[in-house]
Amino acid sequence: MKVSWRYLRIAVQLLCLGGFVLLFVLTEYRGKDQLAYPVSLLFRIDPLAALADALAPGSFGWSLLWPALLVVLLTFVLGRFFCGWICPLGTTLDGLGRVVGRGRGPVSAGWRRCKYYLLIFLVAAGFFGLQLFGLFDPLAIFLRTLTLSLYPAWNLIANGVFDRLYQNPVPFVSPLADRIYPFVDTYLLSFHPPAFTLAVLTLLVFFAIIALEKIERRFWCKNLCPLGALFGLCARHALLRREPVAPCADCSACLQQCRSGAVTDAGHRGGECLVCLDCEGFCPQGRVRWAWGRPRAGRGVNLSRRGLLTSLAAGMVLAPVAGVTPAVWQRHSYLLRPPGAVAEKEFQQRCIRCGECMKVCIGGALHPALLDAGPTGLWTPVLVPRIGYCEYNCTLCGQVCPTGAIRPLSLEEKHKTVIGIAVFDKNRCIPFARGEECLVCEEHCPTGEKAIVFDVRPVQVGDEERLVKLPRVVRRLCIGCGICETRCPVEGISPVRVTNEGESRRPFDPWA
Repeated sequence: MKVSWRYLRIAVQLLCLGGFVLLFVLTEYRGKDQLAYPVSLLFRIDPLAALADALAPGSFGWSLLWPALLVVLLTFVLGRFFCGWICPLGTTLDGLGRVVGRGRGPVSAGWRRCKYYLLIFLVAAGFFGLQLFGLFDPLAIFLRTLTLSLYPAWNLIANGVFDRLYQNPVPFVSPLADRIYPFVDTYLLSFHPPAFTLAVLTLLVFFAIIALEKIERRFWCKNLCPLGALFGLCARHALLRREPVAPCADCSACLQQCRSGAVTDAGHRGGECLVCLDCEGFCPQGRVRWAWGRPRAGRGVNLSRRGLLTSLAAGMVLAPVAGVTPAVWQRHSYLLRPPGAVAEKEFQQRCIRCGECMKVCIGGALHPALLDAGPTGLWTPVLVPRIGYCEYNCTLCGQVCPTGAIRPLSLEEKHKTVIGIAVFDKNRCIPFARGEECLVCEEHCPTGEKAIVFDVRPVQVGDEERLVKLPRVVRRLCIGCGICETRCPVEGISPVRVTNEGESRRPFDPWA
């Protein structure tokens, strides 16, 4: 039974990782505007996502995030089981740690406090209006890396291989590829070839976390993960207990081999234990066992007063300083958010930076922000019309958002939701600047009654005066979908650009 616990845990880890990857693959347009599965389940069980939602303005999203509260309650009973058995980033570190090599460790015990200081800082900042959980949430990091980096690379490689086999047939291989491709294209490839602006940066962050394995096994989980710190606080008095508490005097096997460093000379630290149950297999005498019992007094987190006050003060000061900067749309008129996004301040407080909306966007319009939305908006979704457009009959981004940062919209609501308004630069637009007709923007405008119309007027071209159809935006009809900017044939910056003026999420805009 001792050995079977280890294999059972590995099987559960792989099953959970495969399940999350499957949900990720299902987060895709497959011909229908309604997703049949709860593809955002990974974040519905995420306590940090629930904490971010609780600290944001408005009511708590019970209907979406109640599973996260259930995970917290189970942690009080089972300990940090999520870290050892379910977390996809933890499973990835367990697997890739063997590839990159693991440090001999352990590092100084003081590093263990860092994750608690980080959690305190994030909670303090969130309480005062600055939500940064998504930057450090392991589940957001995992899914963000899949969305922005690995999935686009997979699509590029897969399409390249099938194209090469089609163009240069290989005996036996090409016929087999022809049979496989319909399945791969339907279920494993994206609706359009994805490409995102922060793909390299996102991958470098992921690589850095993996590289920390060279210092110590599960360095991220032990020392830096704020979700692990939250679970650690809940697990200190868990009902599932290790016996004996301290390592035996005649043996130190579990002391040396514990992956989480929870077994120490002073006793077992329940808040650090990942409940992997491997210590039963390490014990040569079979003395270690896990059993149910009454909660017992555990060792405290042992945070220094200076560190605690510094973390609190940093969060309390940074949040209001970030909050008194000018409104983003006053500094950046081309900042566009997805349709259904709540007001900007609340949006940044609710968005967990998971990338689900970017993954599911049909038109490839949503991309992660760098400094577009200010330094506090890193990795939040912005709509970039020159790269892609918001599909008129698509409501998927609101369906997958796990925290309500993007409200789910019906198709009728979507058609009336204004993201912004298109504006023409007459110095670069072909009809205005060259006196030549161009109908592209009007042809692609998707609104029932065209939001772009033409006025026939004379234009002076050299010594000749021509009657040319000049495009004009009908303000009351334009919703700012951006397809005119995407399809404009002028190279470089488009002469028709969508600004965030009049967006629906600003009901008090005097120009609306």
